[in-house]
Amino acid sequence: MRKALIVEDDKDISRLIYYNLQKEGFSVKEAHDGYQAQRLLKEDQFGIVILDLMLPGIDGFQICRELKANNNSAVFVIVVSAKNSPQDKLFAHILGADCYLEKPFSILTLVNMVNEFSVLSEKNFLVTNA
Repeated sequence: MRKALIVEDDKDISRLIYYNLQKEGFSVKEAHDGYQAQRLLKEDQFGIVILDLMLPGIDGFQICRELKANNNSAVFVIVVSAKNSPQDKLFAHILGADCYLEKPFSILTLVNMVNEFSVLSEKNFLVTNA
């Protein structure tokens, strides 16, 4: 499933990620606050969620918690955040984040991670639906 959701309130960063993932063949949707992210996650299934932690409305920690609590372990969550304390990173991983990138980040690194997780997501999908 090559579908990604970008949850990022900075529209410039969101567009940069969007453009680069589309170039890689992903179907991409964007949410610019926590409420919009919740709505999109209920409406559609994504293989990968790229998640900022500091969002208007509902923060990224809560989005991650809800996403993983709903037995969505097949969804890979990549946190991309300016929150860079060891406690924030640990908390994100405890909630189920699969990877944590600090801002500023390399778009090439992010795209590579997304591609790697996409392969794993497709394998999980095939095994689950076999």
